[in-house]
Amino acid sequence: MTNTDWLTLALVLITAFYAWATLQILRANQAMVSTMREQQNAAMRPYILVSTSVRTGTQLLYLSIKNVGKTAALNLKLSLDKSFYQLGEKREERNIANSAAFSRAIDSLPPDGQLLFLLGNGPTLYGGSNTEELSPLQFQVTANYTSGSEPISETSIVDLRPYINTDVPHDPIVEELGKLREEFKKLSKALEKAL
Repeated sequence: MTNTDWLTLALVLITAFYAWATLQILRANQAMVSTMREQQNAAMRPYILVSTSVRTGTQLLYLSIKNVGKTAALNLKLSLDKSFYQLGEKREERNIANSAAFSRAIDSLPPDGQLLFLLGNGPTLYGGSNTEELSPLQFQVTANYTSGSEPISETSIVDLRPYINTDVPHDPIVEELGKLREEFKKLSKALEKAL
C-alpha cells in the first residue's frame, strides 16, 4: 500500500467519522426541537381545573370548573360519575348532573373562564342519614375537550370530607366594613331623630 492509499484510507475514515458525527448532531437537534415543541404545546394548551371552595364568611361550598390554561378548551364535555343534588334537595332541577354544563357540550371555555356550582352548606352536606345518596361527599368530574386537534381527557376526584369540622373562613376587612356599616346606620338614625 502506497502513501497515497494510506492517505485516501485516512481521508475516507475521517469523512465517515464526520458524517456519523453530523448525523448524531442532526438527531440531537431533532430531539431538541421536538422537546421544545412539546413544551410549548404544554405551556399554551388549556387545563381544566376542578376544585372546591368555601365562600368567605359562610358555610357554602362550591364546585369550580376553571380553564387555567393559556388557550380555550374547545368542545368541552363535562360529566359526573354520580348525581349530586344541590343543598340535599331531591329535585331534578337541583341535580348538577342534569345542568346545561353537564348535559351539553360547551363550544369554548376561554382562559380564566369559570363555571361555579353551589353544592350546599355544612348542615345539608354533612348532616342527616340520607345526605350521602343525594349529595355524595366523593365524586368524579370528567372533562373531555380538544386543544387544537389534540383530544384531552382529564378526571378529577372531588372530596368534600376534608371540610368536616373546619371553620368558616373570615375576611377581617369585610368584618370591619360590616361594623362600620352598623355604626353608620346608628348615626343615620340618630341624625333622623335629631332633625
